[in-house]
Amino acid sequence: MTQFKRASIVMVSCLLAMAFSASASGRTTRGLFIHIRSQKGIYFVKGEFYVQSSVENSWKVLTDYDHIADFVGNVDSSTILEQNQSSLLIRQKISGKVLFINKTFSLKLLIHERPRQLISFTDISHKSFSIYEGSWELSPFKGQSKIIYRLKAKPKGWAPLILGQHAFKSNARALLDEIRSEILRRSAE
Repeated sequence: MTQFKRASIVMVSCLLAMAFSASASGRTTRGLFIHIRSQKGIYFVKGEFYVQSSVENSWKVLTDYDHIADFVGNVDSSTILEQNQSSLLIRQKISGKVLFINKTFSLKLLIHERPRQLISFTDISHKSFSIYEGSWELSPFKGQSKIIYRLKAKPKGWAPLILGQHAFKSNARALLDEIRSEILRRSAE
């Protein structure tokens, strides 16, 4: 075996060990799957988890727009501005953190719902992001809810790619963990 192959095997083993220890280190990260990629300054996030709850209960948490700041740590405020049969307009202030840098973002989300199946959202203010759109998909799976989160975002301003990827990944992980925890809390009531 060449020295390069040996070094590659050691590196892969270390990365797998770190990944395992990170996912096994706490109940909060187990069962959350996050994938992020970037292309030309646009970040694509996909997160997925299963939760021991009905789709109906999961839906109630995801659509509790006026109270989301009570259970999602980086949401400073969330207010329904308008609501009609086909859409909602919501103003949100969210905080993000990359290493030691805190940043507040303003969003005006146009939301469309397909009850108990899909929530799609788009920021129409473009104050903090050139692009900010995504969705929450819900489906039943063996007595649980399967929830898939997608986000496509391009923040305004410049940040090193690795910092942006780290920020989007850690913020998505926290968001999904807090949503899952709230679904479980309400299901237990």
